This record gives sequence, C-alpha cells and structure tokens, in this order.
Amino acid sequence: MRTALTLLLLLGSAALPAQSLELLRRLPHSGYSEGLTYHENYLWHALPEQIVKIEPTDGRIVETYKPASKYSESVTWFQGKLWNVSFSDNGIYAGTLRGGKLEFVRVGETPEAHAWGLTHDGKHLIFTGNFSKKIYFWDPKSRKVVRELETPIKDVEDLAWDGVGIWSSSFSSHKGKIFRIDPESGKISGFFELPDPESCPVIDGIAYHQGELWVTGKHCPSIWVLRKPTERAISSSSP
Repeated sequence: MRTALTLLLLLGSAALPAQSLELLRRLPHSGYSEGLTYHENYLWHALPEQIVKIEPTDGRIVETYKPASKYSESVTWFQGKLWNVSFSDNGIYAGTLRGGKLEFVRVGETPEAHAWGLTHDGKHLIFTGNFSKKIYFWDPKSRKVVRELETPIKDVEDLAWDGVGIWSSSFSSHKGKIFRIDPESGKISGFFELPDPESCPVIDGIAYHQGELWVTGKHCPSIWVLRKPTERAISSSSP
C-alpha cells in the first residue's frame, strides 16, 4: 500500500487519464511551429524565421512578417501590439503594424535565457521558460515579472488563455496531448488527446477563440480545430 501511494505521488499529474477531444475541422499546416494565437479573425503563426498570418477558414497564408529576433518563439496580441519572445535571446518584444510591416521594440527581458510559450490574461503577459516548470506573469506597465507559477510539467510549451485557465503541452512527455493548468495553483486540471496523437507528438502551438482550441506542432500535418471541453469535463479530469 505504501509503495503504491509513493508511486502515485511521484507520478503526480502523469497518472491522469487523457480524455478525447472533439474534432471540428482541420487546416493544412507547413509542418513546423513555435506558437499560435488568434486575433481579429486571423490566426497568427510563429516560426523560427517568420510570423505568418493565416486565414482560419482554409489555412491560406495571407501575409508573412519578419519576427523580432533571429529565432522567433511564440506570439500573442495584447493591448494593440503583437508580442514576440525569442529563443536566441531573453528579450520581450512589442510589435506594431506600420505600412504592412511589423516594427518591434525590445521592452523587457525574461528571467530565463530563453522563452517558449506566450499568451496573456488581459492584464499580464504570460510566458514559459526554457525546459522549465515555471510560468511567469509579466506586467507591461512596470515591465517586471510580478508572479511565478510552478507546474508539475518539466518543459511547458506554448500557452493559450481561455478566460479561466492556461492551455499548454509538453516538449518531451504527454505526446499528442494538451492540458489545462490552474492559473492559481499550477496544478493540471485535465489531459486531453488529439484525435490522431501519433501524427503530432510534439505540440507547440495552441490558440483559443470562442469555444474552440486551435492546435498544431512540430512536424505536424495539420492545424486541428477542436471543441474546447466543458468546464465539467475539465474538472472531472482533475486529480
């Protein structure tokens, strides 16, 4: 009994069973991803050397922009600007659209050498570290990290905010699955599996819009449009 209890404590959230996700439709995908966000009827897709604006009805590329740094990570629209974090440095960049181009200004630094995922909750930028359990809440007024959240996942990837919690994935574990993180405790409140998880083992692109989750990743053939699980379904997955 004691051995079983110890094993459960060690496994933690990994012992949670994954629920299935309802597939609404698929979009074609370039095959790589560093992040995804939805803004004003378009998807914005972060790649290492470009940021791509996508028509969400058919996956067509509408515009391509130069990112803030040499190796772009995730993006999010917040307070009228496109924010971009970098793998090549620890900069936080705010971008403004002018004359069909994105002009970025470095406005802050991440606590870790690199940042991966990026989203916002309407008040703060929220980003992950590099192979890190931590999620950081950054205030755009003071330009400082105001809160740190530790999760049981050792390498939290891209982030999406659904108005209640933070959706993410793992770089090395929970292949083909996404999960929601409680923004207060850092605990996982549910694991959910893609319809064909083997085709997208490394998920690195999650966006949320009006009850739908848009999911893709590295070497993945599609952007999956999925119905967000109900709060009841999410809470029933909690440990």
